[in-house]
Amino acid sequence: MPVQRRLSGGGASLDLDQFQQLEEIAEDSLIEVCRAPKDFECHRLGEGLYESDLGHAVKLICSNPDCRLSQFMHTECFNAWEQSVLNYLKSNGRARSWSDKQKCQNLWTKRGYELAYKACPCNCMQGHLRKDLSWEPPSNPPSSSTDSEGEKTKRRRRKNSKNMKPTITIGLPTLAINSSQMKRSDSQGIPILSRIRTNSLSSNASGSSSFSPLSSPMASPPSDSSLPPRRTNLLDRSRHDSGGSIFLRRSDYSSFNVLPKHKINSYHIKMEDECSIGNDETRCFILSNYATNKMNRVPCVLCSGLMNIFERYPLIDGTFFLSPRQHTKTCIQVKVEGRVNYLSAVCMGCLEGWNTSLHCRFCLTLWDGSQLILGTMYSYDVFAAVPCCADRLKCTACNQLVIHPEQRFNFFSDYSQTVSCPSCGVQDFHFTKPLDTFVSREDLSKAAANNQSVARSWAAAVRS
Repeated sequence: MPVQRRLSGGGASLDLDQFQQLEEIAEDSLIEVCRAPKDFECHRLGEGLYESDLGHAVKLICSNPDCRLSQFMHTECFNAWEQSVLNYLKSNGRARSWSDKQKCQNLWTKRGYELAYKACPCNCMQGHLRKDLSWEPPSNPPSSSTDSEGEKTKRRRRKNSKNMKPTITIGLPTLAINSSQMKRSDSQGIPILSRIRTNSLSSNASGSSSFSPLSSPMASPPSDSSLPPRRTNLLDRSRHDSGGSIFLRRSDYSSFNVLPKHKINSYHIKMEDECSIGNDETRCFILSNYATNKMNRVPCVLCSGLMNIFERYPLIDGTFFLSPRQHTKTCIQVKVEGRVNYLSAVCMGCLEGWNTSLHCRFCLTLWDGSQLILGTMYSYDVFAAVPCCADRLKCTACNQLVIHPEQRFNFFSDYSQTVSCPSCGVQDFHFTKPLDTFVSREDLSKAAANNQSVARSWAAAVRS
């Protein structure tokens, strides 16, 4: 006969198991309600969060220290809200060069949150929300003794299967290529000191210490076309890191100390990061083209000052950019997606306005390049990205407007594309103007002095 317990108020008696379940429900107190950010509704219609639910919740932090609203959010609610914040980050111009993986990784770190915090307003109306990366959800409580024998057996099998996993040997990873094995040391050109392979997967491996160059995997390297993109990038990266590279390696970053303090960070200076697949494509594109032209220094298109090219980010003390027009003879011709472009560079001094201060010849507006990221490459002409007046929107043939001054494209790169003139039908890079459409501060001062001398000669002629 099962043990029974009578309730204090009288009435029907309960089994001991049922009474323990009621006690567990009573002890599982309500902690918080789902924290819905501003203009966001809880997917569970405001369902509360209990202690047992915190293992499936996400903790948030408000920048307002006086905020007294809930700190937790349902996981499914947070995932939906996080996607909306991620979409806002993707629309930010400074994050367009990031891959989707980088955007997801940087969203709640300082690097990405500073670009997306405006999409995270709190309902307290005085702060912004962010995910608490240091909070760890509590683990699920141990199961009760009333579990069935079948569930115990499943857990026992699961535990045994974990213990039966093969051990991992720490060492150089191997890349499988056409059923052969190639170590990372082979792909990077590191000499093999011994032929003894303790972890070889080959069944007919020999323990002999003799070494033959023909047995090395690098004696007949595989074609890059048969490799996945990630391994191709690894091989390209190892080629540029070899000892025969014509490019320099940075010993320090002291050349950037002349920048304002708020710009000496990874937001304004391109640095190496863990997600190197997309970055390596850009880096290898730049280095391979300059290596083909046997150039390890590149002149600035404005002041002609020479900049060293480095094999790691930041690649130069300035920035590279692609333009459909060859601004100077030192801009090398490259092909991108089947189209001819010219790889050019601007130094840090000209971007900040120290060496050369550019003004539009038509409206005298100052060109500002201080917001560009240093040490990387832009896929469009940086001088045409933001037209300052209607003259920069005119056709190169008939001098008529190609688009209305109030009409603007969605992307900076659109101003470096081929466009048809609605008046004459000529297809050209109408918005990418040559550099002689800009004037320097020295040119303006000379023109002002000439105008004053002309005005004085006219005044003297009138008096006489």
